[in-house]
Amino acid sequence: MRGPPNSNGLRSARAAAGLAMLAATLTLLPSARRAGAQAPPVAGEMVEPAAVALLRSAGDALAAARSLSFTAVAVHDVPNGEGQSIFYTVRSRVALLRPDRLRVVTDGDGPSREFVADGRSLTLFRPDLRTVATEPAPASLDAALKAEAAATGEGQAFADMIVTDPAQALTQGLTRAFVVGRSRLVGGVETDVVAFADRDAQAQIWIGVQDRLPRQLWVTDTNAPGRPRNTVTFSDWAIDPPIEDRVFSTAHTEGAQSVPFPNPDP
Repeated sequence: MRGPPNSNGLRSARAAAGLAMLAATLTLLPSARRAGAQAPPVAGEMVEPAAVALLRSAGDALAAARSLSFTAVAVHDVPNGEGQSIFYTVRSRVALLRPDRLRVVTDGDGPSREFVADGRSLTLFRPDLRTVATEPAPASLDAALKAEAAATGEGQAFADMIVTDPAQALTQGLTRAFVVGRSRLVGGVETDVVAFADRDAQAQIWIGVQDRLPRQLWVTDTNAPGRPRNTVTFSDWAIDPPIEDRVFSTAHTEGAQSVPFPNPDP
């Protein structure tokens, strides 16, 4: 499961001070079994082909889009010094125009910020502080996402959904994957539910049956103290919408204080 800011896909979901993006469990509750969900895989069937096929179908649906937009609401679990989980919520509105344009506007319980890649430069803008950081754009959008993660110390919670090859990001390095069943409660549509894991994280994803778009994702960072668990819910999907050039304009940052791109926040 590959993706920025590092080479292991589920880890690319980590935002919020480098913690994992989303929570998941690979153990079915009794109520899920009563609802007709599949049982966990037995020994020798740790990675089900049907589960991998569903993950790939979601990745392929995203990769096929020339343009897309969506809203991602992430709830991050950040254990404090005493080990108590502190949760905070951020909302990101995303517009992507392949191969190299991206705009992400993020607000919520933390500071607001904007990230824009326009094919020529990368821009990090803090509207509350009126600061702006820029640097030349790298050769690919994947590299731009890595550059942002390196500069801010946190990756985008939805990074695996907008890299060049989301299917690879979701399936590389799997140690377990199985189909949990179907849900009709997430995102207002019928979804296939897949649980999967690699050596660093466990995850569960809800994928639309008709459109193969992700509707919700939970991840547990199994190697971090306290095993932080977080979630991202996706909504407002638009596939191949017309996106005007002005969406990626940074004219509104003119007059802001210039700060270094690495470590742009005071």
